[in-house]
Amino acid sequence: MSENLGTVQRLLMGDAPWVFLLEIILRTVTIYIVLFIVMRLMGKRMAAQLSISEMAVMITLGAAIGVPLQTPAQGLLPAAVLLVSALLFQRGLSYAAYRRRRVEIATQGDVTLLLEDGRLLLENLGKAGLSIARVHSTLRAMDIQHLGELRRIYLEATGDFTLVKYRTPHVGLWIMPGSDEDFVHRTGAVEAQACARCGYVTGRTKSEPCPHCQCTDWSTSAHRLGVSIQGAIKD
Repeated sequence: MSENLGTVQRLLMGDAPWVFLLEIILRTVTIYIVLFIVMRLMGKRMAAQLSISEMAVMITLGAAIGVPLQTPAQGLLPAAVLLVSALLFQRGLSYAAYRRRRVEIATQGDVTLLLEDGRLLLENLGKAGLSIARVHSTLRAMDIQHLGELRRIYLEATGDFTLVKYRTPHVGLWIMPGSDEDFVHRTGAVEAQACARCGYVTGRTKSEPCPHCQCTDWSTSAHRLGVSIQGAIKD
């Protein structure tokens, strides 16, 4: 009987005594309070979407609190020192980024221009590690039907897209999925063609390559359903 109880205790608690459960509660409350104070001192950005440097600090905090919460032989003081050190490092890095633009770009990244006047800048997409399909998907989720609605797209350092829209949309490359011919026909603007890769709009014939990306695949340009169009052809 005692052997069975010993097996159960080993499965549930390992080598720690049952009283360690109470100690875990005390450890958790202590670390939580310290972590809460550290996070509060790091500023409001830590509760928002994180930059690369802030994400690195968050991972460090997670690694710091895991072991002392679960290991009887590990004290709480080293974890508290690690948390405070992470706080000082993050605050120091934020101050350096505030004083020097180069530090800010190196630690937090910079804004990337992804689209200009309805045309995707494919070179910038490549540098940002984004595919055309990924950009289209993100834009559809933001209620964009075609690229002619947009004057600029900025990729922020946090990974967010910032859109600058035309007040009156131009025609542009249709980015909605599907092959419903009737739906596509109702959006068509047959006087202009759009490059199927970058979205450049022109009145040229389909046999000529796109002057920006050299793509030879052209699509009928489209306008947003229910919205009047302006500036159909841009040569």
